Amino acid sequence: MRKLLRSIGSGDGRGMDKHTPQRVERDNAKFEEWQKQNPTKHFKDYFAETVKPMIDRGKVHASLGGNLIEGNHGEVGQGFLKLLIARGLKPEDVCADYGCGTLRLGVHVMKYLRAGAYWGMDVAEFLLQEGRALAGEDLLSEKRPNLRVISAAAVAEAAACKPAMLFSAKVLLHVHPDELAEYLHNIMTIIGTQGQAIILSKWSDDETLQYGGKGWAHGLPVMQNMVEPWGGQIVVLKEEAYRLEGFDTSVKHGTLHLAHRASPFAEVRH
Repeated sequence: MRKLLRSIGSGDGRGMDKHTPQRVERDNAKFEEWQKQNPTKHFKDYFAETVKPMIDRGKVHASLGGNLIEGNHGEVGQGFLKLLIARGLKPEDVCADYGCGTLRLGVHVMKYLRAGAYWGMDVAEFLLQEGRALAGEDLLSEKRPNLRVISAAAVAEAAACKPAMLFSAKVLLHVHPDELAEYLHNIMTIIGTQGQAIILSKWSDDETLQYGGKGWAHGLPVMQNMVEPWGGQIVVLKEEAYRLEGFDTSVKHGTLHLAHRASPFAEVRH
């Protein structure tokens, strides 16, 4: 892992993110201590365990739970569906939401799709349960979404339905470097050679940069090198500079496109 990370000195850069190298060091120490107590578990388990109390308390969050920063669950995120439609999503398609959280975006996509065509996947059952509660029984009964905890069996099950599209929004930035290959390989397995993946995140044009205890701007070259042996191709669809407060540097923020070279979507360009 450490070979992938670049040490960044503190600075007075301005941006939306308020992490500092010192805070990252403290957060990493907490994870390392947790890992000593849970040697068979992984960072994704740690992430889930730390966000559950926040959701249980109803704490305001950008993407999880019912108390969202930008507005009400069921209303926030409608614009994202328009992006997916612009990238080719059709009502008759099967679509996977990898890292669906509590269905902030998923509720809009499942409404758009036919019944049984939405697949929502995340690392913990409590996230899916919270999503079910927020979506409501009427929508669940009408659209019959497939909600699964991420596992090899769940990935294979979703892949068998041959999704035309997969999206993963604000997930990649929380993927530990040791789990990055699993994340990308699962996505490629699900979309196969017929689908495409839309990934919203931060990334670096160089090496992977850790800017928070649960936040990484993974190196685009690192990711491209990972998917290339599997036939994958990553293309930047949209990007803008994102200045990190507390780090004397900027990363990129925007939309990535992942598809197999044999896919009809492989030649998509910005």
